[in-house]
Amino acid sequence: MSSRVLFFLLPLGAVCTMLSTNPKACASLALLVVGLAVTLRWLDRRGVQAVDVGLKSGMLPLLVSIALMQVGCSPNSPLCITICVLGGSLAGVWMGYQLGYGRAGLFVWLATASVALIIAALGSLDVGLVASIGLSTAYIATGAIVAALVRLRAAI
Repeated sequence: MSSRVLFFLLPLGAVCTMLSTNPKACASLALLVVGLAVTLRWLDRRGVQAVDVGLKSGMLPLLVSIALMQVGCSPNSPLCITICVLGGSLAGVWMGYQLGYGRAGLFVWLATASVALIIAALGSLDVGLVASIGLSTAYIATGAIVAALVRLRAAI
């Protein structure tokens, strides 16, 4: 069961590596996320949940970053940074809702964020460091806020 995720991650990593202007770094990140995802899924059902939510929530920032570079957005431009932060925020909201509703613990939260941010980094390598940091910060912040709000609402 843990290796089934390879059918999705290997082609995704290959496509991102081919599209990237920094293929070595992209290939390294692809191998990192493959190893992390297989290991987490192998551990237990919490790892499966973390990988599933992480992959789903990391896809929006990945696709946004790839689209920005394909349309010729210059790295670290204000427009590029704004769009990356917006994509990271939306993905963080979705992740926070999923993990808050599922009452996930710290391990699942950290594992999910790790998988999602590595997936997002596959695309954001080319959009610049500031855009990547903005995307990651927005993802984590909105995810934590939404998860806390969902848990608070459930407690009331």
